[in-house]
Amino acid sequence: MQAVLNIANQQFNIECADCDQRRLEDLAKALDARLARFSGDDDAMRRLVLTALALLDQTQATSAALALAREEIERLTDMVVEARLEAQSAPVNDDLGRVGALRLAQGAA
Repeated sequence: MQAVLNIANQQFNIECADCDQRRLEDLAKALDARLARFSGDDDAMRRLVLTALALLDQTQATSAALALAREEIERLTDMVVEARLEAQSAPVNDDLGRVGALRLAQGAA
């Protein structure tokens, strides 16, 4: 399969799998939109470099945010596991029920 991509008023024909055609077309549209921001500069290579830098910057920022989110998920998971273990070893107060016992074990009740 061949994807036909229009970027910066140029046509690029790229061989790809059928399942990748739509993604390549979407990426080409996004890249074309970014390149349009640098239209005051006639040097195409400069525009491509600036666009690539912007994309890399965005990718790195997203990766950093994902790493922080993973750390927070791990921290919260550890808290839940510890609370469950404490709740299992603590005597169950029938008035509280399981949710209340878990909250009590977490120190929230």
